[in-house]
Amino acid sequence: MKPKELIYRYLSGQANVEETAELNSLLEQDKELRRTLIREAGIDAGLREIALEELSAAEGDGNGNIVQLSLPKLLWSVGIAAAVTILAGISFMHFSKPRIIARLVSVENASWESSLPTLPGSDLTAGRLKLTTGIATIRFHSGAELTMEAPADLILETPMRGKLLAGSAVVDVPKPAIGFIIDTPNGYAVDHGTKFAVTVSQSSKKSNFEVLKGEISVHIPSSGKEVYLKTEQSASASAGELTSYLEQLPEKEINKGPETIRINTKGRTTSVVRNNYRAKQLHPDFLMVRHIATEKPQERRALMSFKIDKVDFTKVKKAKLWLNQVPCGIGFATRLPVTNRFSIYGVTEESQELFDKKLKWEEAPQPEDCVLLGTFEIPRSRQTGQYGIEGDALLNFLKADGNGFVTMLLIRESAEISGKGTGLVHAFATDSHPEASGPFLKLVMKETP
Repeated sequence: MKPKELIYRYLSGQANVEETAELNSLLEQDKELRRTLIREAGIDAGLREIALEELSAAEGDGNGNIVQLSLPKLLWSVGIAAAVTILAGISFMHFSKPRIIARLVSVENASWESSLPTLPGSDLTAGRLKLTTGIATIRFHSGAELTMEAPADLILETPMRGKLLAGSAVVDVPKPAIGFIIDTPNGYAVDHGTKFAVTVSQSSKKSNFEVLKGEISVHIPSSGKEVYLKTEQSASASAGELTSYLEQLPEKEINKGPETIRINTKGRTTSVVRNNYRAKQLHPDFLMVRHIATEKPQERRALMSFKIDKVDFTKVKKAKLWLNQVPCGIGFATRLPVTNRFSIYGVTEESQELFDKKLKWEEAPQPEDCVLLGTFEIPRSRQTGQYGIEGDALLNFLKADGNGFVTMLLIRESAEISGKGTGLVHAFATDSHPEASGPFLKLVMKETP
């Protein structure tokens, strides 16, 4: 029988004892045939560990249905990679439905962008977890624990494999999970009983591997390069190159990021109230906004101004406006829609008199006389947090400035439900707020060649 036909019969579970023995003999003698077997099976390294895990569980079920999957000892002498690949091909049938491969053990101040469950204690199938803030610990069913620090982007592949696309993670691997793999865009690490850290930088296109305790091997498939690391040793993988630091652990590179300019208002902020009772209903520590559909006298809007005369906007790549939401203690959140929309307008008729302490409602700019720069939303359940806008409309407005100052109007578009003026007043910190920073522009500069 031809070797390829033997491989097909073995992978499909049709090979008898004699055919299996013949295949073992051929594999022992022919290295190229072993490669052919692996290629034909089409199973990656991550599924190999799962195949072993499936086999172990199956042999212990007492039903006698999986006995034929036991591998002749001779095949192990040929090479573990070929043997496990055969098993992986047989176990492929188990992936017809989602399988639980890990559990989200704990989170600390975490927020996510993920289709997978993000509540502590949730079971996780294969998929992607993007952690935008905080810290999260995931325990794979193999026993390996991975703790990632935001911002981080992780793909869960199998109980014995994950891929870190960006960010930092520490992996703690107990003895039962030896062989656990962490992949990255630049290379992967195989655990040999250890605790190690991985950092993936998208900006530098580099992956760093650091052994905290134990041993790992780092591999770059594209170039075939690999290195074996022990405690307090590390390696960096980038563009097919592998640099190891066997004598001492190098200090991490400072993540500088692009150059930015931050501009605050320097006190040029104010709010207006429809009834003009400024002393009783406004406070200099807050930008205060409230919208009531019936135009009640308690309605409020806010203004802010930035001095930008020193900025060369030909070198600015992006512009962002940030506001820090703070509680002011006025009104009830339950009298608002579940989600509230805010708009920021650019004032085209500017005047420094707008920031006079006696500015009246009717003297303030109206939205219809301004240009819309952007919107954002806040759920009524939140009274703290950082919000803002960015985009071409904001940047073009800044570039079009002719006198070195830009002024913006902040309003809440969402009207309260009751219409009686008892809904929450949203407040954002000004420069004089004792705990939070006031409004600021963040200008991201173009990278120099």
